[in-house]
Amino acid sequence: MRATLGNDLHQVPMRIDWRSLRRSLLPLIAAALCCLLTRPAWALPEGYGVLQGGGYFVGRAEPESHIRFAGQSVPVDAEGRFILGFERMMEGEYPLSVNVPGQAEQRFQLDIEGRDYRIQRVDGLDPSRVTPPEEQLARILAEAERVKAARARRVDSEGWLEPFVWPAYGRISGVYGSQRILNGTPSAPHWGIDVAVPTGTPVYAPASGVVTLAEPDLYFSGGTVLLNHGMGLTSSFLHLSGVHVSVGDQVEQGELIAAVGTTGRSTGPHLDWRVSLADVRIDAGLMVPEQEELCTVEGEGDQVVVLVHGLGRTDRSMARLAGALQEAGFATCNQEYPSRKETVPELSAYVANAVERVNRQGYDTVHLVTHSLGGILARYWLQRADLPGQGRVVMLSPPNHGSEVIDALGDQAWFQWIMGPAALELSTDDEALVNQLDPINVPVGVITGTRSSDPWFNVLFQGDHDGKVSVASARLSEADGFRLAEAGHTFIMNDEDVRFWVAFFLTNGFFP
Repeated sequence: MRATLGNDLHQVPMRIDWRSLRRSLLPLIAAALCCLLTRPAWALPEGYGVLQGGGYFVGRAEPESHIRFAGQSVPVDAEGRFILGFERMMEGEYPLSVNVPGQAEQRFQLDIEGRDYRIQRVDGLDPSRVTPPEEQLARILAEAERVKAARARRVDSEGWLEPFVWPAYGRISGVYGSQRILNGTPSAPHWGIDVAVPTGTPVYAPASGVVTLAEPDLYFSGGTVLLNHGMGLTSSFLHLSGVHVSVGDQVEQGELIAAVGTTGRSTGPHLDWRVSLADVRIDAGLMVPEQEELCTVEGEGDQVVVLVHGLGRTDRSMARLAGALQEAGFATCNQEYPSRKETVPELSAYVANAVERVNRQGYDTVHLVTHSLGGILARYWLQRADLPGQGRVVMLSPPNHGSEVIDALGDQAWFQWIMGPAALELSTDDEALVNQLDPINVPVGVITGTRSSDPWFNVLFQGDHDGKVSVASARLSEADGFRLAEAGHTFIMNDEDVRFWVAFFLTNGFFP
């Protein structure tokens, strides 16, 4: 955690009185910054998402809450979870109210950021390419009704809570919100993201759900599949050359559902992936990391280890461990992510997409090795997913039950501003996200340190710890192995014994 509060002090000579430092310096810094910084907007209401036109917000309230957004009632599941979708041209403040029986109404204002979209004028077109033939209108209307009914169907699925993965990886040839003006007449905005790949390229489910439409040849969209992820959130896949599912099929994330084509009104082979929440069109591109941000495989092994760094670090912090794993016969994929900018649910999509893309490249077994926050991202995704093949997980210094550092500093505005929203989900409180995660069903080994890398935090702990996470907090009930290393939190991945233990567990499923 290079970016956490004390790490800049690593370069201070050890003659400094650390006891005096933690008693005087930290409170002074806190007091000064608290005067300058306000509480971040993402602190309320509870949830995560992208607050801009075409974006979304996943929130949580008390069970049996009644929620209204922009004057409309919002469905809430049995645990109080809900999802909002923002129209393409939304901009400004919109009211969100939460009513819990027997409690005072909570009111929030969601500030939606406006967006600019690409507008293209095309003149001199054959009118038949702008307006469909009159004899096709009856067919077009009938198909539109089938699509509308399929999108409105309610299904029992929690796929909407999963970190989404790309249904196909490839060059982006079209984006959400763009619009063409054809012969002076504005066409409907483009509601999807286009992935230009050859005909026949497999299309996979971006999240679990139930198939509500499977048509081989609609007038506009050609081969079309609608996959409902629950709570009215639906993915649409257009211009398909092959449909491999049927209405009513329940599919899991990463399951093959179709093949890319150029059917319907299409000018070339591509996948048009769209997402809607009831009648609101959402930008699918906001639900997944940009493909350019996903790691690439290095090394010659036939099994790949995806490495995931910790809070405030970069992929460079895992480079030496990646090299050691390559020497041990593994290929590696060292995934970076913006650890201080997004929440755990959002950041876990980097883990999901890194593993999924590696698997689609032909590697049948994919492992995970994580440091600190990276382990929580892996756990969040693996609640509802599995690793390919005989994949295993090794977590280094994971705050599986939170960190006392977050308990001490998480309420400070300056700390929130520096460390970001994911850090606040790592407290030891029973209600914190990290303590609400379900068990995962893959072989897991945990290695944590017993030597403090951050002595200014020592006063916060009782019992053994590594400077950021206590030994007790690192433990995981479903773990298949647990080892202690005489190493600190920040650089545990560079310890020679730790590197050996990681490779051994990935190979054998237990520690030596």
